[in-house]
Amino acid sequence: MKRRELLGLGGIVLVASCGSDGRPSRVEPGELLAVGVTDGLTVVESGTGRRVVAPAAALATADGRRLLSTVAEAGTSKVVTRDAATGDVVAQTTVRGAGRLAAVAPDAGLVALVDGDPAGRQETTIVVAGPAGERHRLTLPGFVQPEAFSSGGTSLFVLDMLPPEHPDHYRVRVLDLAAGQLNALNLPNQNAGVKVLVPEGAEEEMRGEGRQAVFDPKRERLFTLYSHQPDHQHVRDLLHPGARDGRPDVHAFVHTLSVADAWAVCVDLPTSFGTGAVEGLTIAQHAGEVWVADAGKGVLAVIDADALVVAHEQAFPPVAGRARLAVSGSAAYLAAGRQMHVFDAGTKEVRATWPLPGEAKGVAVSGTHLYVGQPDGVHRLDPSTGARTATVAVPGLTAVERVIG
Repeated sequence: MKRRELLGLGGIVLVASCGSDGRPSRVEPGELLAVGVTDGLTVVESGTGRRVVAPAAALATADGRRLLSTVAEAGTSKVVTRDAATGDVVAQTTVRGAGRLAAVAPDAGLVALVDGDPAGRQETTIVVAGPAGERHRLTLPGFVQPEAFSSGGTSLFVLDMLPPEHPDHYRVRVLDLAAGQLNALNLPNQNAGVKVLVPEGAEEEMRGEGRQAVFDPKRERLFTLYSHQPDHQHVRDLLHPGARDGRPDVHAFVHTLSVADAWAVCVDLPTSFGTGAVEGLTIAQHAGEVWVADAGKGVLAVIDADALVVAHEQAFPPVAGRARLAVSGSAAYLAAGRQMHVFDAGTKEVRATWPLPGEAKGVAVSGTHLYVGQPDGVHRLDPSTGARTATVAVPGLTAVERVIG
């Protein structure tokens, strides 16, 4: 790496300094960060930039502790599971065919692979595998895309894309793995253990693309941010504008899926969400709240994770650029463009705006540090003041995803 490139990041912590005895000071490895780079997902030491896991097209478990990838080998796919903190292989299994990773259970005990044209197809093959090998191989009519496993691992939640060859809308269904049968979801019910299927013909059909998803392990709910951009319209859109039928003013929503009880609820976001650049949309979850921001429009919505309603709306100075949110106990950090907006976790108001030297490429927060991605590097910031405390080079960085811990 050239010296000019190092200086362009404001100094690299890898450059050794001398202690009082004249010997180079030891560089601490620091916290582990899951980051995207040009050749896939990897884990790096925040203090040194050393890669703990080789980059690969991988899926992470909801807690980020396991990374799964596939290796094609002579008509088979080897699924490799690694410990994100060490890079060690903790499990691997081989299945027939060249499937793509589509979903992983929270504990990495099950993985779903899918085969078929990702643009549109009349038939879908889904393979579910565990540490001991293939468990289920199902070929279903239509375009069926795995999303998440049920809590017990007996079912797989899927998107049923319609029409299958040229999809422009979808419905969420549940696949009984033992029976190989697609079924409707249950109706949301406040009575624990009481499950009632959505009546035939009443399944909600939606339009939009999933932008980001976060999983709440306590409530066993998957929150997925969807948007339907008004500049991409099909005939169906012209007949039924908006992201959901009957709501022409809704352009973005958070799809809430209970993986324990197999029901789903759409939380509609305020009208201005999803009407601007897609890159400005972002979501994060912390404690009993789900935070959603549209940076380009300067709007924030905070959803009550139990009541599943927008409990708070907040305006802030809009900023163009790819946006990402990270929330801690006291603050939420929105990195977009060359700015970091800091929101008070209680009042939801902006309490500070910090300039960034380069375009933001993701953000993550731990109990002691704040990390923001920059072109080819990561800055470590003081989460209270925004002061830069360290910088490390990460060539080819595309996004800071999370702190592994």
